[in-house]
Amino acid sequence: MTETTTTISTSSGPFTVPAEVPAPGLLSFEIPAEVSPTSQYRWILSHHEGTALAAFQTHAEVTAAAHAVAVLADWTRNAMTAANEISFGGNTELLMELLKANGGQHPNA
Repeated sequence: MTETTTTISTSSGPFTVPAEVPAPGLLSFEIPAEVSPTSQYRWILSHHEGTALAAFQTHAEVTAAAHAVAVLADWTRNAMTAANEISFGGNTELLMELLKANGGQHPNA
């Protein structure tokens, strides 16, 4: 798994955090402790351009979800292209099912 960083926008300002690439075009990272400190869902799965797909309680869950959804689109392309690929391919519901089956919640959980 490739390691990198990503910058996230929060109400406290931007934070640059360590991130992993669990599947091409997808990022996973843990939100900083000072951001939403009471949230149990600290791990985020996002498109490499920054659009969050879901939040998870553990690193294992976010990694499993990334592997599950990796086949639904070419995530290395821009976010709109990936979204169109999923939507026009009739896989919007499947995307949501796979995220939830792996512990995913709304990214603001």
